[in-house]
Amino acid sequence: MTGMRRAALALGGALLAWAGPPVPTPPPHYEAPLWPAPRPFQQPQGSWESRESDESREPDGSGPSRKPRDGTAYSRDDTAAQVVAAVNRHRTRAGCGPVRLRASLNRAAQAHSADMARRQRLTHTGADGSGPAARMRAAGYHPRHTAETIAAGVTTPQAAVRTWMDSAPHRDIILTCRYTHAGVGVADGGGGPWWTLDLATGH
Repeated sequence: MTGMRRAALALGGALLAWAGPPVPTPPPHYEAPLWPAPRPFQQPQGSWESRESDESREPDGSGPSRKPRDGTAYSRDDTAAQVVAAVNRHRTRAGCGPVRLRASLNRAAQAHSADMARRQRLTHTGADGSGPAARMRAAGYHPRHTAETIAAGVTTPQAAVRTWMDSAPHRDIILTCRYTHAGVGVADGGGGPWWTLDLATGH
C-alpha cells in the first residue's frame, strides 16, 4: 500500500504540474510606424508678397530668390542649408548625428510645398493622394524610415524650425536619431510661405 500510495502521489504531482494553464506564446514582433502622421497644425498666416522680376531671380536665372519681410534675399539652396543647420543644432544638443541634404529629398519637399501653396492647404497628403514616402520614392529616393513636418506663414528658415520645435510631435521627429538625410521645400503663395521638411533613412 505504501508503494501504491507513493505512486499515486507522484502521479498526482505530475498531473498537477501539467494541469496548470499553458504558458502563452509571445505574439509575433510588430513594429508600429515610428510616428503616426502628425495632425496638420495651422500657423498664424503672415503676409508674404512675392513679385518675380529680373532683380528677384537668381544670378543664373534659375528661379526666384526668397525675400522675407526684412528685405534679405536668399536662394532656395541657402534656405535648405539654413533649415538643416538649425535642425542639426537641435539634434546635436540631443545627442543625435546630423542629417545631410539629399537632392532627391529636396525635390520631394519642394514639390509638396508648391502643391500646398497651389491648394492653400496645410496637409501631408498631396493633391494626387500621395504621402511623404511615396513622394520621396517618386523623386528617386529609396526610404526605409520617413517623416515630414510642414508649416505655413513663417518667413525665415530659423522661424520655421522654431515653429516645429515648439510642437511636441514635430520636435520628436526632428530629434529622432535614426534619420540621416533631409530635404527642404519652400513655396510662396497666399498664407505662406509654405514649408516642408522631409527626414528619412535610406538611399
